Amino acid sequence: MISMLKGEVVHCSDTEVTLMVGGVGYLVHVPSGTNVDAVPGREVMLHTMLIVRQDCLDLFGFPDQRQREIFSLLLNVSGIGPKTAMNIISCVEPNRFLDEVACENLPYLMGLPGIGKKGAQRIVLELKERITRQFSSRTRESAPDMGEDAVAALLTLGYSEALARKAVGSVKADTVEDLVRRSLKELL
Repeated sequence: MISMLKGEVVHCSDTEVTLMVGGVGYLVHVPSGTNVDAVPGREVMLHTMLIVRQDCLDLFGFPDQRQREIFSLLLNVSGIGPKTAMNIISCVEPNRFLDEVACENLPYLMGLPGIGKKGAQRIVLELKERITRQFSSRTRESAPDMGEDAVAALLTLGYSEALARKAVGSVKADTVEDLVRRSLKELL
């Protein structure tokens, strides 16, 4: 399996990048709208997954390892193929997607492209336990420190501890900066 490619961008569009690696040009399907930094002449690294079918080999690439992990998880859900999985990856923030599946947020999942009520139920049914097992230990380790750092930042800005904790507890984010920014929006 081709797990990662690092090479010079030769051609790029919204959903495809051609990377020149060791004299070979690889056509890689990428999520639309993601920050791949795919500018011709620039070197990029993509986490990839090779999908083998009877009639073709398709290479899918992601700037973030977590996106590739979610893509792989989605391919294990019955009724979701590479195209639908890539459309989902294109419009979700990876950690939020994991949280929403773990919380069984069906309305959020039904809002994803190509996913209806039954598809959302299948995603929860087939992925919730796996996501909880595979990803919860990582998020639990970092979340408390991140929340406390955000509360401390809000305290230095002059907010009371009660207001700061309430605001931080009502939003989700991947970084302390995003958590502080979103908490400030809640307070304003």
